[in-house]
Amino acid sequence: MRKFFVPPTLVCVLALAASCSTIVNMERTYPPEALLPADSNRFLFVNFYDYQVPDFIRDSHEEGYAAAVKGFAMGLSSTIQTDPRALFMIGDSLRKGFTVISMQYPEFSDTVRALCSRYGANLLVALDSIRLRVDWDFYLAENDEGGSMLAKDFYLFSDTYMTLYSADGEVIDRCAGEKNTFVKSKYTIFGMIGGPNIGNQKERIKLLTGSAAQDCIGKYFPFTEGYTGKLFSGGELAKLNLLITGGKPEEAVGPLTELINRSSDPMASKAEHNLAIANEIIENRKEREEIWRKYTNPEK
Repeated sequence: MRKFFVPPTLVCVLALAASCSTIVNMERTYPPEALLPADSNRFLFVNFYDYQVPDFIRDSHEEGYAAAVKGFAMGLSSTIQTDPRALFMIGDSLRKGFTVISMQYPEFSDTVRALCSRYGANLLVALDSIRLRVDWDFYLAENDEGGSMLAKDFYLFSDTYMTLYSADGEVIDRCAGEKNTFVKSKYTIFGMIGGPNIGNQKERIKLLTGSAAQDCIGKYFPFTEGYTGKLFSGGELAKLNLLITGGKPEEAVGPLTELINRSSDPMASKAEHNLAIANEIIENRKEREEIWRKYTNPEK
């Protein structure tokens, strides 16, 4: 086997380069992908899926379905209430007497209008259906003795179906939220013994359905994504980096500009790079404020 020799000095330089940097969290905001009807910001949530009826849902799994509804409502609330004008209300977490088929009948619009009128809402978010399941993959894994044994990887799947209605009972949007997550690995002799189920995965279910709700309703709200930038450190940059990472990049702009003008490379190049990061953070903030201003105060 061929061996490579790396000079110690190179190792030190690389280690120093890696250690002389600071990570800063940054955010970029985007406008909504779609628009709601004008002056529609009073949301009512109702779960129309009666998970106590289907025979295929065990009694022991009903708590998992209740957690799915709760997680979906939490996901809606966390997104909708980013708008200071919006109001989020929960009308019913288990509305009985409806099926996916009956909700397609024309008279269902009367139900929507009645509910919106009762709660003073101008939008109804209906959770039409939920499907939860645990699935698994079999494989052979090596044990501590060097032999093989049967193992299972368990996965949790959550499918939710949502309809957004106007207060007049008109369909604005339909959305399917399909989410899944790895749960655990389990070594087993017989292959089919034990493992997670819908009833004992309530916290994971809430996270999945909450994420699905955020995806479905999030298209109507400004969206912010996080990313990171790298600042050069060392010398005078260390103190200025504290301003940038501490949320005060505008206070670092002047000192960084002075440092660029009175320094030579490589310090000037590093300061110039950090200045660009500071200005990017400032511009991102201005853009976020402008996007939210236009969203909350649309031109008539």
